[in-house]
Amino acid sequence: MQLILSSGTVLRGDLLLSACLHSDLAPVPMTLEAVVRATEATVAGLKQGETISIASEGYVFRVVQVQRSKVSANVQGSDQMAVLHIVALFEPCHQIAFRRKIAVIKEGATLGSIYGACGARVKINADYPIARFACYAGGVPSYEVAKVLQEEGGAIYTDGREVTFIRLQDIFKQEPILRLEQDTSENIDSGFMERHEVPSFFSTDASGAFVYGNRSKVRAIGYQPRTDTRMLWNMTRALIQKKILKSDYLPTVNAGKVIQIERVNYAIITAAHAFESGSDGGDSRLYSKFWLGTLEE
Repeated sequence: MQLILSSGTVLRGDLLLSACLHSDLAPVPMTLEAVVRATEATVAGLKQGETISIASEGYVFRVVQVQRSKVSANVQGSDQMAVLHIVALFEPCHQIAFRRKIAVIKEGATLGSIYGACGARVKINADYPIARFACYAGGVPSYEVAKVLQEEGGAIYTDGREVTFIRLQDIFKQEPILRLEQDTSENIDSGFMERHEVPSFFSTDASGAFVYGNRSKVRAIGYQPRTDTRMLWNMTRALIQKKILKSDYLPTVNAGKVIQIERVNYAIITAAHAFESGSDGGDSRLYSKFWLGTLEE
């Protein structure tokens, strides 16, 4: 994995100790974490607010956290080697992760216009109108976007260039990006936890009568004011993690796509693409890891 600083300088390979690109079905759909040797150039080029990009894919990120520490196992001359721990958010969407100075309140607006009102510079494919959105002063827009995505039964994903809204059930209508005839993944059976963590909801209509969402299973029950039956059902619809798959380095296989294992389709909930230089005495490693799920209706 090769990183480029905001100055256009390519980060030397001996300075990059490790890096991990995360892709998620989240309002900010990509993050980058890296551990870099601290030099004059890296300290200057990796300050909070600077951009950093991945050379091969062209993904651009905004640095939001820099932690400097010394690693006792690594010594340069008589001094301990200092390293920078970097966290960076997907640049086109990063503004929605900051707390708002002023409120953003919209009705009947598209998801793209909500992102724009919150400071993001991104066009959303398959954009969708949202009934109500409110992020008050001091609030974090990404939290409120996650709520409306739950109400609409959808998710946000990106290929690093375009951001797309998709309904959860439509994820599984895509052609698999990867097919595996043999299952080499870790399996997760979590029915007990699903009942605790995936609730059903009820509300009241204009006449004061109760309206309900999905009550087909015994779950925790929550009240959601001013919500119709469609949204109540959407709020119980969720992707449930079923497998963890480790593979060769596949940086173009990201969240929102489908992997088929033994003819069963699984949605990629999270993809992590990792590089470890092995400079601490270990082996150099380059691999991808996928958290896969099925749809709970």
